[in-house]
Amino acid sequence: MADPKYANLPGIDVNSPDVYESTDLPEDEQNVPVTEPEEIQNESVERTSINTDAAFKAFKGKSLALGKTDFSDSVGKSRTIGYFAERTEYELTESGSKEETLQQKIQRLQFEIRELAEDVGKIKENVSEAGSDKSVSPVSIGKQLEYLQHQLADLHLEKLLGPEATLDLADPQGALQKRLLTQLESFQPPPEEKRKGKEAKEDAMDHILYQLHYRPEQAQFRKNARLAALEERLERIENAIGKNHDKMNVLTMDTDNKSLIGAVATLNSKLSLLDASNTETVEARLNAVLQKIQQIAEKKEKEPQVDPDKQKKISELYEVAKKWETTAEVLPQVVDRLLSLKELHEQALQFSQALTYLDTAQQEVKASIITQTDLQKQLQSNLDANAKIFQQNIENIEKRLKALGQS
Repeated sequence: MADPKYANLPGIDVNSPDVYESTDLPEDEQNVPVTEPEEIQNESVERTSINTDAAFKAFKGKSLALGKTDFSDSVGKSRTIGYFAERTEYELTESGSKEETLQQKIQRLQFEIRELAEDVGKIKENVSEAGSDKSVSPVSIGKQLEYLQHQLADLHLEKLLGPEATLDLADPQGALQKRLLTQLESFQPPPEEKRKGKEAKEDAMDHILYQLHYRPEQAQFRKNARLAALEERLERIENAIGKNHDKMNVLTMDTDNKSLIGAVATLNSKLSLLDASNTETVEARLNAVLQKIQQIAEKKEKEPQVDPDKQKKISELYEVAKKWETTAEVLPQVVDRLLSLKELHEQALQFSQALTYLDTAQQEVKASIITQTDLQKQLQSNLDANAKIFQQNIENIEKRLKALGQS
């Protein structure tokens, strides 16, 4: 039943049950025809139907290794891999082709063997024999690689597919250069065939264009190799000479600049004396020296023996002089350094005197401040006493004035 308060209103159906909700559309929208949205026809828009089952089967069981992700734009030998997906089947075909040709298969095998050889070489350098706990050692893998290379060589693919089928794995750059030279030679016309006019112009246009790319990393590698060779030579020199100053002093004793180049030049000049043309002169000089030594020995025998204490003192003086040879070489430099520091020492002395005077003046100022403080305290106490006396005098005068006023 309808609510009694709506009983007398027109347009109310009092005999029907009350309806609070309805699934019908509003009256304005009930008669609107349902039309599908019109699609824009454009040839540039490609409409493709995606088969979800086929896409699921294509990517089923696949995974991405985030540890080897590489989106860098490097220009190296190996291309960027993006997300690394592990797989057990490798192929080297063009996009859209289903099967590899025989040439593509052999090139893929050669490329994989070369990469495997590089990885094994890196493992041999990094893994030590003591810390190797793997079941397959790099040495055994290297032997298997050699066996695979021999198998590829035994197939004689160059005879079947031509020189483009194989590459030299040991020197791929050299093999590419050889192939480039052979192709250039094949494009050269024979000397007996000479054509003129339009045919010659057409032949001039029929040519092959090669682009040569410079690799800066190769130049850097050669520079590093030269630096490594230089460091190796320096290391050999350091091992031969060492850090002992006595060896260096012996080598550079007869030189002026105290350098290894001067020592080598001195040794070279001394070795030149041992030539066949100079041996007679050297022998004559040595004989003269031997005669003088014999004369000195005979004089020593004839002269009376020297006091042993005196001889001991002479030997001690000789040892002291020998020890001071190295110090004597450095002493002129020390003297020059002290002379250059003389002005600095004088300025430091003046600064020290100024600091002493400043300290004395500071002490005097401090004492005068203390004295002035004491005087100020005395003055303050005197002012307080005088103020009290002055106050008492004023009070006495006021009392007298009041007494006079009352009288």
